[in-house]
Amino acid sequence: MAVGRGTVQAFYRYRNDGTEILNPKETITTMSYQKYQECIDACLECAMQCEQCATACLQEDNVKMMLKCIQLDRDCADICINTARLLARGSEHGVHLMRECAEVCEKCAEECEKYDYIDHCKMCAEACRRCAEECRSMSGQLA
Repeated sequence: MAVGRGTVQAFYRYRNDGTEILNPKETITTMSYQKYQECIDACLECAMQCEQCATACLQEDNVKMMLKCIQLDRDCADICINTARLLARGSEHGVHLMRECAEVCEKCAEECEKYDYIDHCKMCAEACRRCAEECRSMSGQLA
């Protein structure tokens, strides 16, 4: 399927026979994900901190006490990764997921702050707060 010349010409190149084909090199460098980059970075950092926190919580003496923290860490990491994925591909659904991501990050931060005397929980809570703030800010700009 050919696109008319002059419409999105930068994304296309031409074969010897004159037919247009997608130029992947140009497409990659001009993707819309760039406007979401700060939110993507915050989501990825949060996911990493949540995974590390959950793993460290499993090493604590009283793992049973940390169950809610571990569960929220895992949920938060998952939604952060999925939010970053949708934003990276420029999906229209990324905006909806940012709002949900902010909510889950807040809940995770609240739980981790109960254990702010434990370094990994404190670091996780900070990353969750940053991610929630970035997601809320970005989704508010796009609403």
